[in-house]
Amino acid sequence: VQGVLDAVDELVAEGPGDVLVFLSGEREIRDTADGLRAHLAHRREQVDVLPLYARLSAAEQHAVFAAHSARRVVLATNVAETSLTVPGIRYVVDAGTARVSRYSHRLKVQRLPIERVSRASANQRAGRCGRTSDGICIRLYTEADYDERAEFTEPEILRTNLASVILAM
Repeated sequence: VQGVLDAVDELVAEGPGDVLVFLSGEREIRDTADGLRAHLAHRREQVDVLPLYARLSAAEQHAVFAAHSARRVVLATNVAETSLTVPGIRYVVDAGTARVSRYSHRLKVQRLPIERVSRASANQRAGRCGRTSDGICIRLYTEADYDERAEFTEPEILRTNLASVILAM
């Protein structure tokens, strides 16, 4: 949370534009939103903190896409990486993790562990900023960590149990 607070402070000082923060899940988004609201409460400029994850109501999700006058900080899961484009984003903060669906052969269950994103995903996240003008992406991990990551995310067909698909066919 402290890394996100520091990055948002730095980006708010850069100039106008909204900030998109990539986090791994709902709980992390809620904790960061609470911390950001408390941290930004003393500012003269109004800054709206908007969460974006799957379990939000439709109205709360649509608030991210509504017209606005105040600067916004959108806290999102990896759904904002490729599935949708949030308008007005000029800055991105990437925590470098995501929940990835994996089948555990030992436990015979589908799990959602938090894992480091691949370099391709990190580049996709960076591409979310500056769509209409120059943007800045702050990664909350080192360049050495980035270089050690897998080049691409493992395909879902290799991470899932196909038994149910075969039975359904």
